[in-house]
Amino acid sequence: MQRETPQDEIITALDKHAKDIQRGNPETSLSVAVIRDGQVEFIRLYDKSNRGKTVKGAQEPIFEVASLGKPVFAYLTLKLVDLDILSLERPLYQYAPDLFKSADPRLKRITARMLLSHTSGLTNFDEKDPLKLRFDPGTEFTYSGSGYALLQQVLERRTGLNLETLARIHVFEPLGMASTSFLWQHAYNYRIRYGYDKDGDRITGKRKPTTGNAAWSLHTTAGDYARFLAAMMDEGVEPEVKEWMLSKHKTITGKISWSMGWGIQATKPNSSIWHWGSNPGYRSYTVGYPEEDLGIVVLSNNEKLFEGIEPLILHTIGGTLPSYHWF
Repeated sequence: MQRETPQDEIITALDKHAKDIQRGNPETSLSVAVIRDGQVEFIRLYDKSNRGKTVKGAQEPIFEVASLGKPVFAYLTLKLVDLDILSLERPLYQYAPDLFKSADPRLKRITARMLLSHTSGLTNFDEKDPLKLRFDPGTEFTYSGSGYALLQQVLERRTGLNLETLARIHVFEPLGMASTSFLWQHAYNYRIRYGYDKDGDRITGKRKPTTGNAAWSLHTTAGDYARFLAAMMDEGVEPEVKEWMLSKHKTITGKISWSMGWGIQATKPNSSIWHWGSNPGYRSYTVGYPEEDLGIVVLSNNEKLFEGIEPLILHTIGGTLPSYHWF
């Protein structure tokens, strides 16, 4: 683990791998933020005009980060639980009965805890039957963006506020995430990095969400997301919320578990939290070591880059990534 390594040595290792990736994919943008000792230590940008430049603020490009929005939404939800606005254990059917209209009575047993930990049994965006269950709620793990979208609707009903407003009040503004949104912002037109598919072709028709979706619509910068990750690893602030997010809730394999929001992987010397993001044209990954106060955020706009991101992370901050080939 690179806890004590001088910053210039870390940047040298990062530059080598990132420039190799960018050289082989010249249209690619790669943004990397490193966290040490609870702080965002630096943010580096690699693209056609900046092959290794330290950036901050409005210099940072915007990326669509897909499922990296799920830990953000989980944190928002758990803050509302901490405020007694929502219960983790009360069946959500009791808050919004109309959202659970189905012939399957098991849906009435689903709780916020189950949705946040992907143990509700709901499938992942089945357009024909969005409330289809694969198993009894609370018994097994199956990754479900549909579950997060359903919980979003419950929160919006419960509070009378939309997702973007709730996130801005409880997450973005308190953590200084000024460039982050679940909705398309006008300024993104000038800062977005458009996506490329696995063949290296630019994807046309960029989605610009006018309605937030907790499962996929988050847009952010590496620096903003690193501030979020650093806050998640600070267990001295909001300890109960952090315990919910950093503790194993469901064991999946010998090395992979899930909390209410993060994947948890068995790494040495201590476990780490992680998540990935994968939408058309974008690939992202983040990992944090709470005990070591060490983490990294890697955002990219090219589907081809996912394999190359793994060695970049390992050579920049060290550690292991048993989750990387699991999902």
